[in-house]
Amino acid sequence: MGSPNFLQRALMSLTRGEALTCARKLLRTFASAPDPRRQAQAIYSQLAHVDGWAPADQVQIDALGAWLADSPRQADLKSRCQQILAKLK
Repeated sequence: MGSPNFLQRALMSLTRGEALTCARKLLRTFASAPDPRRQAQAIYSQLAHVDGWAPADQVQIDALGAWLADSPRQADLKSRCQQILAKLK
């Protein structure tokens, strides 16, 4: 496996607070996103690429990823992301 690209390095260097800020910005623009599934996946990616979450928070993030992998209804995407972000600190 090669070295991480610029985007991967940038994601790895985010703190939890920065990841939450980015994810919340993505949530605020959810309604205007051209592809809600991609927007939800971007929220998950912001959270998943950060180390150091509390175990309970990591469980929530992992559950979001698994849920997204199951292709949930588009109508449920925003509310599920809102729920997860409300639980994370």
